[in-house]
Amino acid sequence: MPQEKIAILVDSCSDVPAAVLEAADMALMPMNVIFRDRAYEDRVTITPAEFYRRQATEKATTASPTGKHIMEALERIQASGYTHVIAVCISAGLSGTYQETQLLAADTELTVHVVNTRSVGIGSGFAAIYAASLRSAGKSFQEIVDEVERVTAQTKVFFYVPSLKYLQAGGRIGKVAGMAGTLLNVKPIISCDEEGIYYPIAKVRGEKRTITKLLALVNDAIGDAKRVNVAVCDGVNPELRASVLEKLKAAHPNVLEWYAGDVSPALGVHTGPGLIGVGVQVLD
Repeated sequence: MPQEKIAILVDSCSDVPAAVLEAADMALMPMNVIFRDRAYEDRVTITPAEFYRRQATEKATTASPTGKHIMEALERIQASGYTHVIAVCISAGLSGTYQETQLLAADTELTVHVVNTRSVGIGSGFAAIYAASLRSAGKSFQEIVDEVERVTAQTKVFFYVPSLKYLQAGGRIGKVAGMAGTLLNVKPIISCDEEGIYYPIAKVRGEKRTITKLLALVNDAIGDAKRVNVAVCDGVNPELRASVLEKLKAAHPNVLEWYAGDVSPALGVHTGPGLIGVGVQVLD
């Protein structure tokens, strides 16, 4: 059997921490972040810090990676001598990237498996991180595909969103719509349901109580699992991210790997500044 050379391709909304992306040599499909002056490539021509600074005074929108970007990424992968690709995309219920990648991959000579993570942010990125670790362990393409799909189905993501205004403005409100503007100072915690659509998993008054509830949700997601990875990401809220990470580490000393990172500009368009996201990947 010819040697499989496996590449990992991931969209920029999957929030794989930059150091991990680089170490695993993952290829990136950048989402487009559009301000009035021009379209930027998420994480390529605009950084999270620069994005949030501008978002404070300007409206931004997003678009899925263009077919051209996806095709260029696949062509670069092929030119580098890879034969197989694990492509990780945020929920097909929230973006057209999954369908677009599947269509374009069929036109290449590569063997490509596209993962619909039915999640977003680091909840999606965990699939790419896990694929990279299985590749390092010498697993075959099919073994990686089967294992990534199994674990993705039991990966959870929770977002504390300080304000609903960006989700409303972006139309990405999913099942969160019913609670918009109803209660003062209610801070929703949003997750993705089985179809990969946003829904409010909790509605709590005030930030302090919301964070307590977020920690409880993570606790429930970990349950009595023995092999778990956890990641905490933020949208320009590093102090709160550090505090949440510290509390989780104290409560869950047996977690295998901890990750910390920032929320991509393309996701930030819909969530606004201040967000804290926690991903829980159960490997059992």
